Amino acid sequence: MRPMDHRLTPLRAAATAIGAHLAAPSQKVEAGLRSAYRLLRGPAGVALAVAVAVAILALLADTFRHIRWQEIEAAIAATEARWVLVAIAATVGSYAALVGFEWLALRQVQAPVRPAAAAITALIAYSFTFVLGFGVLTGGAVRLRRYKTRGLTNAAILAVTLLGTVSFWLGIAGLAGLCLLAAPDALAPTFGIDDRVGRVAGALIVLALGGWVASCGLTRRTMAVGDWQLSLPGAGTLLAVLALGIAQTGLAALALWLLLPESVAVAFPAFLVVFTMATVAGVVSHAPGGLGAFEAVMLLSFPPEHRAALVGALICFRAVYYALPFALGGAAFIALEIGTPSPKLIAAREALARTIRPLLPRLAGMMVFVAGLILLLSAAMPADTGRAALLDRVLPLPSVEASHFVASLAGAALLIVGYGLMRRLHSSWRIAVAILSGSALLSLLTGIDGEIAGLCILILALLVVSRREFYRRSADAAMSRRWLCAVTLALAASVLAGLMVYGGPGDRPLLWWQIGPRGEIPRVIPILAGAVLVIAFAAAWRALHRPCRPLADAPDARRIAHALAAAEEPSAHLAHLGDKHFLFSDLGDGFVMYAVYGSTFLAMGNPVGADSRTTVDLIWRFKELADRHGGRAAFYQVSSQYLPLYIDAGFSFAKLGEEAVVDLGAFSLAGSRAARHRQRIARAERAGLRFELLCAADVPERLGALKAVSDTWLQRQKGREKGFSLGFFDAAYLARFDHAVLRLDGAPVAFASLWRTADGRSAAIDLMRHVPGLPHGAMDYLFLSLLGAMKAAGVERLNLGMAPLSGLTAHRLAPAWSRLGDSIFRHGSQLYNFRGLRAFKEKFDPEWCPRYLAHTGGFSAARALVDATLIISRGPRGVVGPPSRPAPVPIPRPVPAP
Repeated sequence: MRPMDHRLTPLRAAATAIGAHLAAPSQKVEAGLRSAYRLLRGPAGVALAVAVAVAILALLADTFRHIRWQEIEAAIAATEARWVLVAIAATVGSYAALVGFEWLALRQVQAPVRPAAAAITALIAYSFTFVLGFGVLTGGAVRLRRYKTRGLTNAAILAVTLLGTVSFWLGIAGLAGLCLLAAPDALAPTFGIDDRVGRVAGALIVLALGGWVASCGLTRRTMAVGDWQLSLPGAGTLLAVLALGIAQTGLAALALWLLLPESVAVAFPAFLVVFTMATVAGVVSHAPGGLGAFEAVMLLSFPPEHRAALVGALICFRAVYYALPFALGGAAFIALEIGTPSPKLIAAREALARTIRPLLPRLAGMMVFVAGLILLLSAAMPADTGRAALLDRVLPLPSVEASHFVASLAGAALLIVGYGLMRRLHSSWRIAVAILSGSALLSLLTGIDGEIAGLCILILALLVVSRREFYRRSADAAMSRRWLCAVTLALAASVLAGLMVYGGPGDRPLLWWQIGPRGEIPRVIPILAGAVLVIAFAAAWRALHRPCRPLADAPDARRIAHALAAAEEPSAHLAHLGDKHFLFSDLGDGFVMYAVYGSTFLAMGNPVGADSRTTVDLIWRFKELADRHGGRAAFYQVSSQYLPLYIDAGFSFAKLGEEAVVDLGAFSLAGSRAARHRQRIARAERAGLRFELLCAADVPERLGALKAVSDTWLQRQKGREKGFSLGFFDAAYLARFDHAVLRLDGAPVAFASLWRTADGRSAAIDLMRHVPGLPHGAMDYLFLSLLGAMKAAGVERLNLGMAPLSGLTAHRLAPAWSRLGDSIFRHGSQLYNFRGLRAFKEKFDPEWCPRYLAHTGGFSAARALVDATLIISRGPRGVVGPPSRPAPVPIPRPVPAP
């Protein structure tokens, strides 16, 4: 330690304490934002998004109702060229600040990138982000393409992207705080906020930013992004970032302010506050470039008499600040792609393809939805006068009007098809290709709309290029609430736009089925009727033509027998039930047996008869099979020894209960500890009970008597006879196994079928039935006699079956399913005697082995549990319906891997 260090230590401690105190507001804000994010991910987020969209739609509709396009054209024409040039200069300065973001972020991650390369990459990335939105995806993809070849890791590229986002928001916050201090009355016209409130808000923002910057300078701080930690720079770098952010947003605001007409007199500091609020609204809306939300806030902040001029200025600003850089960035990107030789070009393209390919279905779905909305709006609007005159000379009026109606049908269909594309459905891909091909022609017939035709061709090209990503068969899945809300809003927007055009006070439209001179027909009504007709037809088709699932093929007895010979668990004999489908390994030495209900592909137990390598392969192939059909894979009653293999495949787990397995090597009826067992046996035999172990060869001739016992037992049960995870009474199935039979006065009164592994070391009880009114302790006698007989036959372990919901944890920090299951186990005796079943099996001193449901995470556990109940019960009526013999479960045929 240097001589002066001990004197400085108290000062450093005091400074650290002050910095932590100043940073407290920012920490609270961060915690509040995280809580708000979790809230907005649920139904509240959907409601808020719908409310914001409706509010923006209503505002824009009210604004454009009183504005004529001629006024907007006049405002644009009145913009002086010198101010456009100055606005372009301000745009250059704003993008230069963005380049500064990039340089500082690259220096933070210590990336060896030349300043010129970083500048070009930043210009391309930010120009794409501002126009297309979703900065982490669009800007991140550009950076991944440009920086991957320069040796940057994926983590470093993600850090650069996120640091740029943080810098952007720091600039907005800092500029908003300073402007509120300088012009606290700027929010009064828009939000009705008092000057003092604005000044206090500005002071709080500045203090929070100052405290956060100070804390970053005194202590190392990180920002959590999921499971990944982003290290934030020190105070010096953050101050530079803050200055650049203020300059970037301020210059962007200056570009728009310079384009405002002279009639819109507003001071620049006050305009900065409005601009930052509009920018925040645009970013939060997630619309590409903040389109709609940004304009709505700007229009709301100025008197109505200036809105036509303001719309013209906003259009010029969009062209200067968004369209021009986007065109230059796109040209630069194409030029770099064509003219950049690199020995690692192929590898980089493959890496980029692996990154972009999973995003293509979602992008295609959104673009198809937008195309559908544009088609609806185009069909609702009258064609341009010049283009309409040209069409009049080529086509008759009925053909043109019919094309508008057909275009509305195509647009409504695309709104629905977009959801299927996001789910990677091949059928949706084919429908989208057909509709887009026809829509390109229809757009020419509805007004020579080359722009819409070009958009359809562009989306069509994207679908053709990404054809392999749409590999799923049709799935039985309902449309999400978010997509349904989006479809509803799209229909409302098209109808509202049409009413704005045809619903003026002087309009007297003809009836919708009447055709008059061009521009008089109220296309809104047929468009609405056509769109609703398409959506209703789609709903009816889905309800009446659900994808049928053919019965399973006859199982391959040879391959099943080969796999069962190496099976470690007796429950593998469930393969003989005939209610399952099979996915075999390449060598035929193992299989997964499964059934399907809804979108759940439920496998019974672990893969059968395979070594560890083949087991891993079967787990992945089964997951891929479910994915190809648009379903979710789940494994029912998997053992703990295979959990690492399922974890590697991305599965999560929910505990189902525990199995009672008796170690027959330690079991004995001799000695003082077994005295109670000998007493139970003696008491049962005095009551006339006798035990018999019936060999499989003798079962067929005794099936009549056993069936009488089974029928008597079934009459006292609710619902149908169960299957899938346990056997049911079937002559061909039961004839394969030994049976433990209990007789009273020579007549069978109870029986249990037995599974055995091929090596004879393990056995398990499967189907067990008994008549009512047996002497007390009769089932104890059956189990004790069976344990003794199995031990004498050389069996080492006897599985007595599951104790459902046993062994679950009730701790307050345990998963919700565990706490619910434990509560049902302890207090659900009216539903099922869970505790009594475990207590009965506990008499035989078993080892309790946990069994789990392996699912894909999230709410799939609850869905898989419900579907498993329905599979085991043979459908909904099997849960509470009358008892009946189970029928094979319909399941789909497997398809070969692509």
